[in-house]
Order: sequence, then C-alpha cells, then structure tokens
Amino acid sequence: MKYALNKVLMNAMTNLHGLSLDFDALDNAYRTSTLTPVDVVREVYRRIHDRGEDFVWTCLVPETQALAAAQALATRDPAQMPLYGLPFAVKDNIHVVGLKTTAGCPAYGHYPAKTAAVVKKLLDAGAILIGKNTMDQFATGLVGIRSEGYPVNSFDGEYIPGGSSSGSAVAVATGLVSFSLGSDTGGSGRIPAALNNIVGLKPTPGIISTAGMVYANRSFDCVPIFALTCLDAKQVFDVAVGPDIDDPFMRANPNYVAKSEIPVSGFTIGIPDKDNRKFFGDLLAEKSFDHAINLIKDLGGDVLEIDFSPFVAAGSMLFSGPILAERLASLGDFFESHREDIHPVVGGIIDKAKSYSAVDLVKEYYRLRQLMSAAYTELQKVDALMVPTAGTIYKIKEVESNPIALNANMGYYSYFANLLQLSALAVPAAFRDDGLPFGICFLAGPQEDSALITLGNRFQKASRLPLGATRINYGAH
Repeated sequence: MKYALNKVLMNAMTNLHGLSLDFDALDNAYRTSTLTPVDVVREVYRRIHDRGEDFVWTCLVPETQALAAAQALATRDPAQMPLYGLPFAVKDNIHVVGLKTTAGCPAYGHYPAKTAAVVKKLLDAGAILIGKNTMDQFATGLVGIRSEGYPVNSFDGEYIPGGSSSGSAVAVATGLVSFSLGSDTGGSGRIPAALNNIVGLKPTPGIISTAGMVYANRSFDCVPIFALTCLDAKQVFDVAVGPDIDDPFMRANPNYVAKSEIPVSGFTIGIPDKDNRKFFGDLLAEKSFDHAINLIKDLGGDVLEIDFSPFVAAGSMLFSGPILAERLASLGDFFESHREDIHPVVGGIIDKAKSYSAVDLVKEYYRLRQLMSAAYTELQKVDALMVPTAGTIYKIKEVESNPIALNANMGYYSYFANLLQLSALAVPAAFRDDGLPFGICFLAGPQEDSALITLGNRFQKASRLPLGATRINYGAH
C-alpha cells in the first residue's frame, strides 16, 4: 500500500514538472483534482529557483504569501472565478501594494499606496500574483536591455528579449506563469511577444484601466496581456476590460464591441505595400512573413496590399517629435534631480522633449488627426491589417553598439498603433531557419479587439507551433 502511494506521488511530481501552465492544462488539472492551486504555486517557485538569477524578476511575492492565496481558493467555487488558480506576473511599472515599483530605475523605487485597478480585478477573479517583472527603464525602448540587469531571449541568449516588457514576456514563454501584464506605448506588448513565441494582446487604448501605473505617454498608454494562446489572452481580457472612474482616459463605453467577428472565409487581410514593407536586410524574416501570407490564404482569406505610408508617418512621431513631452511630464522633477540614475539612452531620448514648444505639440496633434483619417481609409478596405510584429531581430551586442537606430527598426511596424487608437494582437507565426521565432500582428480599428482574437486564434491553431519556449504544441492536451 505504501509503495503504491509513493508511486502515485512520484507520477504526480513527474507530471507536474512537465506541466504546461496554459489555461486548458491547469483547468483540466483542477477539474480532475489531479492538482490544486497550491501544487501549481509550489511548482512555479521551484522553476523560478531552478533558473537562478535570470533577471526576469525585480521582486517576488514571498512564497508563503502566494501559497496562502492559493490555499484560500480551496473554499471558493472555480466556476465563479474565471481566472481560478492561474499564476501571473506584472511589469514593474504597475502598482501592487507591498511590492516596490521601480519602472526599471532603482532610484525611483517606492511602495505604492494602492494596487492598480486592473491587477485587483485579476486577483478578485482568482489569479495568483507571483511577482513583478524587469523592463526597459521607464518603458523607453523595444529592445529589453535598458535596465541594470535584463533577461535574454528565450531561444538564444545572444539575442534581445524585446522590450520594454521583457521580463513579462520571458516569464510566460519559459513557463514561469500562465499570463502576465505589461504596458504598451509603442509596441512593448507586442515586440517581446513575437521575439519569445507567445501571444501579446494590445487592447484599444482606454478599454482597460491604466490607473495605478507609471506612464510613458498617459494619453495613449495601455495594458497588454501576454499569454501562451489567444484564447488564454481573451479570458484575461474579458476580466480586465471595463470602466474605472479613477482613469480619466477611459473610453465612454469600454465594453462596446465594434466588430463581433471576421468571416471564416472570404475575408480580406491587408498587408503593407511593397514600397513600405521593410525587413532591414533580414531575408529570414521576409521569408517568414511570406509564409504567414500563405497561411492566411490557406485559411480562406484574400490578401490586399494597402498604402502603409500614413501608418509609418504616424509611428515616426513617437520618438521624433513633441509628443515626447508626455514622457518628460510623467517623470516630473525626478528626471532632473536624478539624471545620473537614468539610463543614458533613455535620458537622451527624453531630453529631446525640451526642444519643442507647446505650439509644436498642438501642430503635431493636428497632423496626427490627418494621418489617422488616411490610415482609417486604408483600414476600411480590409477586415484587418497584418504586419510583421517586428521586421527583424538583433543580437544584444548589435543593439549596444547602435541603440537608437536599431530600436527604431524594431518599432517600424508597432509605433503607430496606440497613436492611431488601434486594437492589435501579436501572434506566433513561424520559426525562422535559424531557430528564432517570428510573429505577425493583426491590427484593426478601435474596439475591434474581440474580432482580432477570433482571427488570431484561427491563425495560431493553423500554425501548429509549440507554446512559448516549451515543446508543447497548441491543442496537445
């Protein structure tokens, strides 16, 4: 009897070590009583401990505290908690009471008085917070290496992880949490998703509360969701979306759905015209995007080239004009009083804001409205736009030697989305011939998030790729 019991326990431990943390796997384990949330939390901390210092985390919830939260779920009805027992993490510019917020700058570190509204929603829905993740300092960068210590790419340590939500993406890709929150101003919820083979759902600005975070551009910052699958991201999205009286930048009706679905067949996907389609000399990325185009056709879609120039022009405003003033305003006096504590590349970017006037900023917003009109005209021709999430990927050494230009290349297909108030979804698309992941991003008008998730789910299933940096394929369990 004792031998049989030990064998059962040994089998359970073996299964636990190989367990995927995607929602279906955990839901099945909980429903069949194979595992409890306490078991999963213990396994999460074991994995974190075994990885050693990987610079994914800036701080962890004490394991005893996370276990207590998991134990408390034992008396709750899982059917009433849509995120029951799911471990998650948040980027270190999102406030959580009891955990220091540094935004990637230790000198800025402080303990907030209030937990961010979106985090509270997730906790109330049964999710279990594990800790806070490393990021590019003050969310200024798409490379993921603008902090004192930074994680590396989940597939090859010589390559950048993508930023600024680097730790949040790597935590999901490497199986440390089921999902995570980042922040997205110019691509920080999409670029690291693509570079680590996971999903990055960037919501329409103003439908998920940003109250309780350190802002880059408060007027269009948003909280993206990293997950292993599109449907996992949708489950978190459904909990997170909704009004918040403490966020003055919320949309009047954040629960409004602009488009319920994209047709299963006979749909049209826009792609950038050839003159504006750039891969920065990366033939493997170009080949992977061609593969994604063919996959759309296999799914029953038509592909139409559209004029991508208004999107590019809008994106160029993010770091090359007076809109930088928002970043300077967010940091306030700290920027001047702690200049020596700010990453030199980050400081140099924000410094440029001082060269513009209020009149320059007004004129820039007038021009943005014109570009928005032109971009929306192009979007009306298609059901959704598909672009490479990133046109290439760089080694860490390459970015260190040319940080500004290469960061701009990373943002070519992402900078414009929030400025134009678009919904966006980054989805894994292929593995390049060099073994690195490649992702695409679907974009559509405001509050078409649900339609993009439906399309992205079909695309992800058809691509048949493993989940994150694991060997588990989508739908394998």
